[in-house]
Amino acid sequence: MTRGAAFLVADALRRALVRPLPLILWAVAVAAALLGGMAFLLLPVGRGGGGRTVEAYLLAELAVTSSEAAIARLGSEVWAWPGVDAVTFRFPGETAPAPVAGRSLLVRLLTPEARPGVEARLRALPEVVQVQYHERAARAQVPLTSRVVALAFLVATLALALGLGYRAVAGAERLWGRELALLRSCGVSPAGRRAPFFVLGGLVGAAGGALYLGASWALWRWGSALPYLRDAVPHFPQVWVGLVGWGLGVGVGLGLLGSLIAAVAPSHS
Repeated sequence: MTRGAAFLVADALRRALVRPLPLILWAVAVAAALLGGMAFLLLPVGRGGGGRTVEAYLLAELAVTSSEAAIARLGSEVWAWPGVDAVTFRFPGETAPAPVAGRSLLVRLLTPEARPGVEARLRALPEVVQVQYHERAARAQVPLTSRVVALAFLVATLALALGLGYRAVAGAERLWGRELALLRSCGVSPAGRRAPFFVLGGLVGAAGGALYLGASWALWRWGSALPYLRDAVPHFPQVWVGLVGWGLGVGVGLGLLGSLIAAVAPSHS
């Protein structure tokens, strides 16, 4: 794209900002869809039965010489053992379900009766220096309908994000008559004339991803006492990089998809 065409695209985007409300609503809908997807994926669904009154844990402290790669591989292996419900990492200073002195694996058991076999296997690992057993009252089970509600919310917010994206781009396109005509007169191809649509969608998608990240941080910062959230994302700082990449990547993708729907519509072709 020539410098003049790039200037026209930038001018078209600037003119779109005179109507910010549709763009803001579009970004909020993208953020809501991302939150709905996170809720659907992270709602805790244990492999054990729903009638447990206690939760049994083994806290395995790891040797300081263990590498990060070895610890990650060990966590995956332990999770596949019979009798193991979940495996998470614990770091010095954490207190759930017990104070942690060094890097540890927290192994949640399906039942307290699974302790002997799992504990024996943990103690036999060279990376494990000691193992402690803990029990606590079982958290309330998430109703099965929660997954259905989360899925319905995800579908609704996705449809809303795409619909608002179409309306926002359609409204912006009505302001771009001069710029689009100049791009056409400059010999820019039809695909090139759609550049303002996609740049706008990418920017709004990135803004929606940023809103999602802010909401996720606030949810963790002020809601980490909730057992569901604590179990779903036990170490928010350790998964922050993944959340940033996922949130911004999917957010930009949703923005581009909304722009694509508007750009290929007959009235915008």
